[in-house]
Amino acid sequence: MKLKLYNKTYDVAPFKSTYVNNKTLAVLLEERDGNPFATLTVNIEASNTLANHEYAFVDTNNCPWAEEFIKENNLGTPMGFTGFSGFCEYPLYKFNTELMKDVERY
Repeated sequence: MKLKLYNKTYDVAPFKSTYVNNKTLAVLLEERDGNPFATLTVNIEASNTLANHEYAFVDTNNCPWAEEFIKENNLGTPMGFTGFSGFCEYPLYKFNTELMKDVERY
């Protein structure tokens, strides 16, 4: 998948993992050479009743481009709910996890 940021194009691939503390979905992007690029999701422990193995909160704070990238690549669908952490609000997405390979990172 191509991701264009700041006039540069990156060749990235999405991977799925889980957060250790609650086993909810973590979605990671890696460059094709295997280098980590970004973590698309955020682990909101207080809101994990909405998150599971297909649903996760998108980290729009650190990755303001994430929602556009997810929609353009059919990686997920917004669910109309948000989670809060600190001063930030994160949208909940249902991810097409079958499009992602498994990786153990968290």
